[in-house]
Amino acid sequence: MTMTRRTMLGAALGATFDSILVREALAQAIRVLDVTVPGGPGSGLDQVARAIEDAVRHDHLAPAVRVNNVPGGGGMVAISQFVTSKRGNAQAVVVQGAGTVFFPLTNKTPVSLADVRPLARLAGEYEVIVVRADSPIRSFQDLIQRFKSDPGSIAWGGGSPGSTENIFFARIAKIAGVDLKRLNFIPHPNTGEVVISALSGQVSLVGGGMQDFITQVEAGKMRLLAVAAPERLPGLEAPTLREMGYDIIFANWRGVSVHPSLTEEQAKGLSEFFAKLVQSPRWQQIMKDRGWLDLYMPEAEYQAFIKEEARQAREILSELGMAV
Repeated sequence: MTMTRRTMLGAALGATFDSILVREALAQAIRVLDVTVPGGPGSGLDQVARAIEDAVRHDHLAPAVRVNNVPGGGGMVAISQFVTSKRGNAQAVVVQGAGTVFFPLTNKTPVSLADVRPLARLAGEYEVIVVRADSPIRSFQDLIQRFKSDPGSIAWGGGSPGSTENIFFARIAKIAGVDLKRLNFIPHPNTGEVVISALSGQVSLVGGGMQDFITQVEAGKMRLLAVAAPERLPGLEAPTLREMGYDIIFANWRGVSVHPSLTEEQAKGLSEFFAKLVQSPRWQQIMKDRGWLDLYMPEAEYQAFIKEEARQAREILSELGMAV
């Protein structure tokens, strides 16, 4: 190797090493992790923010954490405030979930996740389909047979119109070959009402995360028909949609974004911070205790995921006549 090539290689390796040191220094330099939550205390996104706070404090990942709840507008009020007030802040993140992607597709909002920089997907739950224990619907195949025969006879219970469950059920209907506008979707204001509706027989089935129904399933009051996971989940007696010919992987996930004004090194510093957080003992224990699944994705993969998630949702919502 010539002296010139050695010099060039040494310079390149030195630059790479310096870049790694800068990122690590930025990750370690977080003094007060500033977490914006698009929702009130106790909401799904707030629970993730509090879990982040717990893990950071318990495992001493940063000296302090500040969580700021900003409810309203399907999460877009918080996104708007984050965009206008966190420019250049390399210690600030905003939490988001599947609903944060879907809400702007059905509402004319001034901002969306396109106005921030998705950084990392952290955790979540795959969607499940659940019926009351004594439901005449004995299996997913039975459900589809009844649905195809008489679409209106099946009442699908979930969240608000255009919600995760609405989109999830519509994707099933599309693969089944049923006109999406014949999907009898019954919206509910919260998870508690969804459970009550299923147990009282007001709907034929419901959807959501496993933790929404685990108590009723374990008590023998509800049954699982299927889970929208890529493969069967350990300890869960339910087939995947994929193995039954419905290639749907669908999760209610949670992640964080940063301000788009950050430099590459600043963003990488926060990326390194969250890569460390999801491996921390406290975070792993929280995941186990709450029944959350490790759905971690680093920045590039997460951004591609959100883009595809939004594309599929817009396609479904357009067929439902709900996209703006």
